[in-house]
Amino acid sequence: MMNIYDDDEYLDDEEYEDGEYDDEEYDDEEYEDEEYEDDEYEDDEYEDDEYEDDEASDTELSDEADRLGYTLDIAVSSPRFVNTTLQDYNSNVDARLSFEFPMLMRVLGVKFRFGAEIGTFKFERAKPPNMGQLASGITGLGLLVFPAGPGKVKIGTGMIGGSFGFMAEASYGLSIAGLLDLRFGFRTTEALNLSTSNDTKLGHGSWMDGVILLGINL
Repeated sequence: MMNIYDDDEYLDDEEYEDGEYDDEEYDDEEYEDEEYEDDEYEDDEYEDDEYEDDEASDTELSDEADRLGYTLDIAVSSPRFVNTTLQDYNSNVDARLSFEFPMLMRVLGVKFRFGAEIGTFKFERAKPPNMGQLASGITGLGLLVFPAGPGKVKIGTGMIGGSFGFMAEASYGLSIAGLLDLRFGFRTTEALNLSTSNDTKLGHGSWMDGVILLGINL
């Protein structure tokens, strides 16, 4: 009888140990499930916050574009610095009209608008030979405009007379009742293959203007 009692006690101990092991295994699985659910919840919450931030940013950008609306810039300027190609030419007062669309884009945190510009330029030769010869024409450029409060930075490319060219302009001033902008600035223009009125090829011509602009917000 002593042996039978010992065997039963041994079986009971094994059963108890097996049950304890199963409980621990169950507890570990339950803990892992809870940890997984917490991580999944945090991921979903992060994605929701990121989506809401993007949506708020897009709405803010759209509202700002609506406030800017269409913008018309009327500018007058006169070249003061020229390269060697135009050093024998006198400059005149030029006029330009530019138009900006009510679209505001953002790339890497930089806001910009699209626009177009048409204008004039005129240089008259002041020395012989060919005194009185003109290097003049119409400019037509596509623009990228970077608004900065009452100031603007513009870059553009297109046709300058019969030559391909590009320009850059920076201006700053004041806003009048949110409808008008009065700005002053500088502008540089590069014409890659400038020619005269009698088709004489001058080559690369560049000049820098002082600019006065009146902006009208429509």
